[in-house]
Amino acid sequence: MREVVKTGLILFIFTLAAGLILGLVYSITSPQIANAELNFKLSSIKEVMTDPVTGELLIPQKDIPKTLEELNQKVFMSDDSGVLYTSSRYGGKVHSPAYLFTSRDGKKIYVLEGSAIGYGGSVVCVAAFVKEEDGFKLNALRVTSYSQETPGLGAKIGEKEVMERFYPVPPEALEKGLKVNKDAGVVPVEDPEKMKYLREHEGVIQTSDIMTGATLTPRAVVNTINTMYEFLRGEVNE
Repeated sequence: MREVVKTGLILFIFTLAAGLILGLVYSITSPQIANAELNFKLSSIKEVMTDPVTGELLIPQKDIPKTLEELNQKVFMSDDSGVLYTSSRYGGKVHSPAYLFTSRDGKKIYVLEGSAIGYGGSVVCVAAFVKEEDGFKLNALRVTSYSQETPGLGAKIGEKEVMERFYPVPPEALEKGLKVNKDAGVVPVEDPEKMKYLREHEGVIQTSDIMTGATLTPRAVVNTINTMYEFLRGEVNE
């Protein structure tokens, strides 16, 4: 009986010590992790609000949030569930919160985070949409999470060259609904101007030439964009 009590006491001490150590490590690292996540989010927001043609910010530099408090001032819609909208058509989600900025020329810019299912799990994107007279224009997009996609295939979605295939997109093409070229039955083209025409007029995003064998991941990105656009068209009061 005494040995049982002794063993139990030893195990209790070890468990208590391990718990205290884990708690100490968490208390030290959690602020650093939270700060890194915030900085990544802020850099993503700044990136998608940069004109992909001129390289200039759409909003004044002073209006770029630098802290969580400044970012929270830009929230225009939020939900405690963490999801603002789910598309039954595209299977994507718009995450909470969503942000609203004003461009240098007075246009509204909506910055959204959303996701759709790729090959291995959720593919998460941040995108900026500019409210134009004829609808919403996708200015730029950044894929922020794709860790479960296949290395060398779907994971290439995080490469700058690949992400740039998805934007900018005018209201005309967004209204038609975006598709990757494989789903649209469009064979790859080599001419960059032709790619641009297909994206901006037909809503066709060419990825099959640089993501050979990967269809589900780029499809998740277009489904996310389509979901975001559907959300803006139906949920944002203008």
